[in-house]
Amino acid sequence: MAGGDVEAVAGDVRWSQLAWLDLRAVKQSTRPTQPRRARLGARLGAGLAAAAVAAGSALAPSAALASPSSLASATPLTSPSALASPSAAADVVAEPEASPTETLYERARIDDGAPAPQPKASAWVVGDLDSGEVFTSQEMDRQLAPASVIKLLTALALVDVLDDPEQKYEAVFDDMAVDGTKVGLVQKNEYTIDQLFHAMLMSSANDAAHALGNAAGGQDRAVELMEAKAEELGLTGTVPKNTSGLDADGQVTTVRDQLIIARAMLDNDYLMKIVQTTEYRMPGGVNPETKEKFKGYPIQDHTKIVGRVDGGLGLKNGYTVKSKGSFVAVAERDGKTYAAAILHSDNSTRQAAIDLLDWSFAQSDLPVQTTIELTPEPSAEPSPEPAAPTHEETAAAEAQEPASPLSSPLVLIAAAAAVLAAGGITFTTLRRHDERRRATAASE
Repeated sequence: MAGGDVEAVAGDVRWSQLAWLDLRAVKQSTRPTQPRRARLGARLGAGLAAAAVAAGSALAPSAALASPSSLASATPLTSPSALASPSAAADVVAEPEASPTETLYERARIDDGAPAPQPKASAWVVGDLDSGEVFTSQEMDRQLAPASVIKLLTALALVDVLDDPEQKYEAVFDDMAVDGTKVGLVQKNEYTIDQLFHAMLMSSANDAAHALGNAAGGQDRAVELMEAKAEELGLTGTVPKNTSGLDADGQVTTVRDQLIIARAMLDNDYLMKIVQTTEYRMPGGVNPETKEKFKGYPIQDHTKIVGRVDGGLGLKNGYTVKSKGSFVAVAERDGKTYAAAILHSDNSTRQAAIDLLDWSFAQSDLPVQTTIELTPEPSAEPSPEPAAPTHEETAAAEAQEPASPLSSPLVLIAAAAAVLAAGGITFTTLRRHDERRRATAASE
């Protein structure tokens, strides 16, 4: 899985896991000698397979679980059914079940007066998105790998520059080649910015996140925009390294920062409309290898908060093997809007986030651990530079200034005459002195 984001999508997850195991054997036995064209075809197949799995229209088990030998000897991709190979199944595995050595999250009472839930995670927090009051938390400022919850920051940063939802973007091979969960973008096919945002936020599609980064000016530029947005929001523990949340050295966030990001998401009507969408249709296209057309397909919301949790508003889930489970959930009830954020969770991440919300809403007397600043203080506006005076203003000002005595023409003439007179006197004196010296010298 190469540390990829392995969140669940529609379709038979168990089938996906088995198909992935089959695929590993295929890759190990075929990749060293596989011609470049065949590898390209396999990538195209992966893209369309991801689309097929996302649509819930996976192949019949007999075809999907074909033996490695039959898959290795397959001819180049020629039809939609052939393109829907199990090669994308590795990208769509659910958060795995807890191992026997892990401590399972145990749901406790969440009624009024009950103690706060204790997720099996390294850090968590639940608080009020209006007041910034924190009700319970653990390691609120600990920097941890974010997994796909970083896509919330990606969306906030890139929507500022990709502000035309109908702008077209042509997918490239590098979009398809990204690891982890994919929506099934196919190179040389066009997608709107709106479709890419839906795919990234609803289905946690890493290929869509990569494509949005390219559309914003390239991956490095996208990260720069994310860094600028983090600074703008006042995030103190978040360091983005890519648009998808795939594991990367130095890429971290905190649950405190995730509350701030959640507040910023609520303030963006366009992005909130997307995260509150439970089903969306991705477009069809053309296989650039065979020129065969493929149909559009529906995608679903992975977070499963909207419509399933009382007052649920979204937001985002995430998982990688290294980062473990991450989740940000928001709900509104009786005019109160609370958010829960969890990072580095061993298991039951979504349920733990929901329990934190339910517990908070159930309390008649909520404890307040601390209050955090959810919105940055407005920076002082720089003082405007004084405008250069116009010619008319300069003339008027000079006319109003009192004349200096030294600026009078008569005074200047008198001064010049005095200098000339003094010079004449000095010249006459020196001349007479010289004449007397010569007379004295002659008499001697």
